[in-house]
Amino acid sequence: MKIGRNIAITAVCIILGIMVAWQYKSINYNQNAMSYQNQRAEGLMEELIRLQKNNADLKTQLQKLQDDVRLYESAKAGSDEASKKLLEELDIARTFAGFSDVKGKGVTVTVENDLYNVLDSDILALINELRAAGAQAISVNDERIVAVTEIRDAPPYTMINKAPMTAPFTIRAIGNPDQLENSLNMINGVIESLQDFLKISVKKSEDIFIPKVREDGSVIKVDLLNPVSN
Repeated sequence: MKIGRNIAITAVCIILGIMVAWQYKSINYNQNAMSYQNQRAEGLMEELIRLQKNNADLKTQLQKLQDDVRLYESAKAGSDEASKKLLEELDIARTFAGFSDVKGKGVTVTVENDLYNVLDSDILALINELRAAGAQAISVNDERIVAVTEIRDAPPYTMINKAPMTAPFTIRAIGNPDQLENSLNMINGVIESLQDFLKISVKKSEDIFIPKVREDGSVIKVDLLNPVSN
C-alpha cells in the first residue's frame, strides 16, 4: 500500500515537473517572440524614418529643379529678372572655378627654408588643411589654386600651375580667419609637424586679395572636351 502511494506521488511529481518545464519553455518562447517582434518593429520604424527623410530631401531637390526650369524658361522668354538671376549664378560659378579675382578676410601663411628645402608635399599639406578648415579661395605666390592645379617638385623648383617657384612661399586663403589659424596651429597639426624643418608663420588679415587663375590655357584646358547633349 505504501509502495503504491509512493509510486503515485512519484508519478504526480514527474507529471508536474513536465508541466512546469513545458510552461517555462512556452513562456520563454513567447518572451523571445515578443523581443524579436519589438526589435523588428524598432527596425521598421528606423527604416520608415530614414525613408521619410530621403523623401523630404528628394522633394526639396525636385522643387529646386522645378524652380530652375521655370527660371530658364523665363530667361528664354526674355524676362529681365530671370536673366539677371542667371548672370548672378554664372558669376558664382566663375568665382568658384577661379575665373574671378576675389578678396575677403583670411590668413597669410609664409613658408621658408630652414634645415630642409620646402617640398611639394609641404605645400600640399598646408593647402589641404586650409581647405578642410573652410577656405573658399587659396593662392600660392599669387597662383590661384583650383581643382586642376598641379603642385610637384622639379628641383631646384616647385612647379605650381606649371610656374617654377622657390622659397619663400606665400600662401593666402580667404575664409574665417580664426578658424583657419586654429586649424593650422592645432596640437599635432600640420604646422607642428613641419616647424622642426621649416620656418612657418601665420598672420590673420581683414583684407586678402587672391587673383583669378591664368586664362591663357596653360592651367585649365578644355580643347579636348566635347559637351554631351542629353
